[in-house]
Amino acid sequence: MKKIVVWCVGNPLMRDDGVGPALFSELASEPMEHLEPVDCETTPENWIARLRQSPPEVLLVADAADMGLPGGSIRKMSLADTGNISFSSHGMPLSLLLEPFRNKIEIAVIAVQPLERGFGEELSPSAAQAVSRLARILRSDRFDELEPYQEKRSPR
Repeated sequence: MKKIVVWCVGNPLMRDDGVGPALFSELASEPMEHLEPVDCETTPENWIARLRQSPPEVLLVADAADMGLPGGSIRKMSLADTGNISFSSHGMPLSLLLEPFRNKIEIAVIAVQPLERGFGEELSPSAAQAVSRLARILRSDRFDELEPYQEKRSPR
């Protein structure tokens, strides 16, 4: 199995924006040799040095993102897809942050559509279900089965 690092990104004090940290807790509760969750919270840039020192075969970035989908929807996307998506909990765009690694590491972003944002530590039921589903998928090394993100385009 490939060595997979999962950057779990998000703000656990902003309701569904905390899907990343919730996923970290879920994955860390049952460690697996091939899967290393990292609790990045709102500062994924703090983990760049570690990525340089010990690059994995695969880096997955799990975060809440407004994709205009029903709450709890999960989509897989490339770094290039992240340019038009709203990731609210971190300042530097993922595409810019991870650009130097794109030819050295297989990188994918796994986005969960938030239903509820605002102050609070609990995830909405749809976001909590998405976290559980995503943890099962990652543990069984089936992340390739996730539906890819497709930007909604209106016909003109």
